[in-house]
Amino acid sequence: MNRTEDLLKLRPKIKRIKHELASTAVEEFQNRTLRPILKLQHDILVSLFHSCLSRHKIPFEELNQDEKETLINLLFQKDLAYRNQSIGIVIGLFTLEEYKHFAQEPGTNTKRITTMLKQRIISTYTIA
Repeated sequence: MNRTEDLLKLRPKIKRIKHELASTAVEEFQNRTLRPILKLQHDILVSLFHSCLSRHKIPFEELNQDEKETLINLLFQKDLAYRNQSIGIVIGLFTLEEYKHFAQEPGTNTKRITTMLKQRIISTYTIA
């Protein structure tokens, strides 16, 4: 076996995504690569989020839903170590080909990963 095969086997299948419906290369990358990796890495991303809250001594449970969303967005903007670790958790599970695709437009792809990470954290912690 090689690294690419091993990484692809680890990834969960996401049934709701229709890969053939992706209209752009960006959407295809998001659906085939990013979503499965984010799902696979969910537990470690949640743990990293809790560590960030703890480091900043934030009483997250006491915040209302709007405050939680604002805080999550703020953490991704202001805490570069947290943001970069979160992105690294995703990038570390790219195949070489996926990394090459990512490296062609790192700014755009990093922004997409960050947006998806924020959405995942928000949906995990802001359910009423």
